[in-house]
Amino acid sequence: MLAHNFMTQTLRDIEQSLATLWTQNGTRSQFLAEKKADGINEDIAGAIDPRGVRLYASLIRTGRQDLMRSIYPGCQKILSRQWVKLVDQYMETCPPDHYNLNKAAQGFSTFLKNHTPELVTRHGFLPELADYEWIELEIMESDLVAQRGINIQLDSPEKFQEYGPILNSVLVIRNYNYPISKLVDWLRDDVRLPRRIKKCKTNLAIYRDPEELNARFIELGDLAARIIEKISQGTISYAELLAFAVSECGSQDPQETVVQVLELFEELDELKVFLGSRKLDA
Repeated sequence: MLAHNFMTQTLRDIEQSLATLWTQNGTRSQFLAEKKADGINEDIAGAIDPRGVRLYASLIRTGRQDLMRSIYPGCQKILSRQWVKLVDQYMETCPPDHYNLNKAAQGFSTFLKNHTPELVTRHGFLPELADYEWIELEIMESDLVAQRGINIQLDSPEKFQEYGPILNSVLVIRNYNYPISKLVDWLRDDVRLPRRIKKCKTNLAIYRDPEELNARFIELGDLAARIIEKISQGTISYAELLAFAVSECGSQDPQETVVQVLELFEELDELKVFLGSRKLDA
């Protein structure tokens, strides 16, 4: 792409100039219009082939568009005609800084909140939808290895004191303000969305199945979400979790709360949110 060798320019200067021309539309437009391009050394610019700039810029843009569309299919459906331009804006505002190309998409939810106020005013759920779609990939690509515990029957007070659950380590809890899981189902099924998506607090556990290695999503009640968050803060016994649940439920009958939480423990174990139990240190 360079017409002749530059003895006075460092390789880094050349790399940075080419990368800027390939990825920054404003600078590239100046260069292709034969104007002084912002941030590009004139000696370097004079030896760069415009055809090569157009080619590499087109290839990079196509790759980025394909990447973002594959990770954020719901957002792409919502934004439709605005999507391509918005992705270009995102990539220029938040350029990739990681060798894993997928990581280039990581900041999209934050970008929407901070840089697209008009879109968020129109679609208040959009940053949460982007977060939901990103988390699925992050869970799938996590380097963490889920550790399994032992299977026990909680059939004596001593076991409640001596054992605690092992939480699936490849798991995150999200507390959304909108019914994101329902919205995702509508988008996947091509259901016509209501003109206005009303707020509806939604707690989700997103985690990786240790056998099938796919991401799973389950909706949680407020108490279940708080219990999982409590476990994530450190080792805790089943007895302490029951006491915590009773305290959280306030005026509800304690015995009824205990029964509900024991059923919850069984359900979370079946769903592989819990991966067995561990014996606690004395």
